[in-house]
Amino acid sequence: MTFGELLVYTVAYFGLFTSIFFILTLLENRKELQSRKARQLGAVTIIVPAYNEEASIAQTLKSLLRLKYPKGKLKIIVIDDGSTDSTYSIAKRFESSQCAVYRKKNGGKASALNFGLRRCATEFVGALDADSFVDPDALLNIMGFFEASPKVMAVTPSLKVYTPKTMLQKVQRIEYLIGVFLRKIFALLGSIHVTPGPFTIYRKTFFDMHGNYDEKNLTEDIEVALRIQKHGYYIENALHANVYTITPASFWPLYRQRMRWYIGFFENVWNYRELFSGKYGNLGLFILPASFFSVFLVMASLLYFTYKAIDSLVRLFINYSSINFDILTIMKFNFDAYFINANSLMLLSVLTMFVGILIVYFAKYVAMEKADIKGNYVLYIIVYWMLFGFWWIAALFYKATGRKIRWGAKEL
Repeated sequence: MTFGELLVYTVAYFGLFTSIFFILTLLENRKELQSRKARQLGAVTIIVPAYNEEASIAQTLKSLLRLKYPKGKLKIIVIDDGSTDSTYSIAKRFESSQCAVYRKKNGGKASALNFGLRRCATEFVGALDADSFVDPDALLNIMGFFEASPKVMAVTPSLKVYTPKTMLQKVQRIEYLIGVFLRKIFALLGSIHVTPGPFTIYRKTFFDMHGNYDEKNLTEDIEVALRIQKHGYYIENALHANVYTITPASFWPLYRQRMRWYIGFFENVWNYRELFSGKYGNLGLFILPASFFSVFLVMASLLYFTYKAIDSLVRLFINYSSINFDILTIMKFNFDAYFINANSLMLLSVLTMFVGILIVYFAKYVAMEKADIKGNYVLYIIVYWMLFGFWWIAALFYKATGRKIRWGAKEL
């Protein structure tokens, strides 16, 4: 067996195992997909950290003010983190007894969130990025999950892409839909390890007992999620709490975002490496190890694919140069209609592709996505795995060489 065949078999078997396991987990717990209405509504503060978000801050605040939640129990704190555009003046137009607006020196997203936490006096607290928007029912659909247990310290929403226009945004649309599916699966397995910045709601007591956001952390949402798990608390997911975020439209903003995400994930998992233990159930025994193994497989596949592509091009060049690039003399069409490659590797690859399509179908169903995404999915299967592998290789290179990640305008 060649290395290439071994790699394909490994990717296929691992992909099939995890995909079928996730689908069976969903089907076994399908009653948990229903919404949960809260019997009593606690007071909530939503913190909106903003840096140079003049294009979207107004729409963000309008979506919060349209939330179907008792006005006396909903507070909004906007933190302008040293913007150099009109973000602060636009936010000030919304200032009221319900919405407070502050300005501070630029210190990063975690710094802005901590600024808001120090001014929060409610039982629950959450955040909403200033380029994201919430459905009117989102908060109501989240709060019921806190009543399941006092150990539920956070509830995550369903995060989706807002009006995708470019090819990369359409690829991200599928990525985010699969993320909605996986986050619910991880919740069912007690293994959520990311609490997204857009509209995850927390019990304020967690920060009071275990400290605020780590201001030196690249990905504070991952750090908080792992800290919650470390202390033996639960993170839930509300499928019906829809939040929409504006994703990067072009390559370099997306690249910078993913460098921050992936390096932050690696650093946080290393800092909380004690979670790789049976003590932490599915998270330590399966989800975190599987995450790293899947990253390894994608990087290995991309490197091998690149090597084979270059090798094929070199061989092609040598062969064509031997006939002085007279390509027409060797072009022949030969098709045997009775031959179909039906070896085990081909059948396994077809089965893997079928299960991949099934996962996207389940993701669309779970996320209650009504739009036609077939074209987006074709882009996703062609492009995403290569982007994912490239981002991880680049992130490991950054980490190995000690290069620093600079915050962008969209990345406080």
